[in-house]
Amino acid sequence: MPQLVIYSDDLKDEVFRFTSECFEELGKSFEPHGRHSFYNEIDDHFERFWCLTERGRVLGTAAVAKLDKNTAELKALYVDSSFRGMGWGYKLLDEAVSFARSQGFLRLVLDSISKYEDAARLYRRYGFTGTVRYNDNVYADVFMELKLQSG
Repeated sequence: MPQLVIYSDDLKDEVFRFTSECFEELGKSFEPHGRHSFYNEIDDHFERFWCLTERGRVLGTAAVAKLDKNTAELKALYVDSSFRGMGWGYKLLDEAVSFARSQGFLRLVLDSISKYEDAARLYRRYGFTGTVRYNDNVYADVFMELKLQSG
């Protein structure tokens, strides 16, 4: 049975393998020494990074990064194709939202690509709504937010 754990450096190679496979499946390339170099410093770049693991193998990830004192960003939400449709994406998302809320953020934002329809469906089902572009990610064409608390 897979378990959700907080990232530790002993998972780095597995995270790289998993992320590379996910990106390849999505038609993207994982560039840990280029535009994805933040994966080399997960503990420094993210407020929290989770891994879904089973027998030492990473099968899913999710992360929260701080944008400003009120806003956090959902990052790196991926689930291995053989584990999709089992609720693991929702569980990773719920963990990230709960964490962001517990840290006092007022909203959680994300960017995505419109062809990732399953992801958008998950986000909408959770309560995310469309918002304006908040970054300069040239690949993203979908921007969403979830209000975490009033204020």
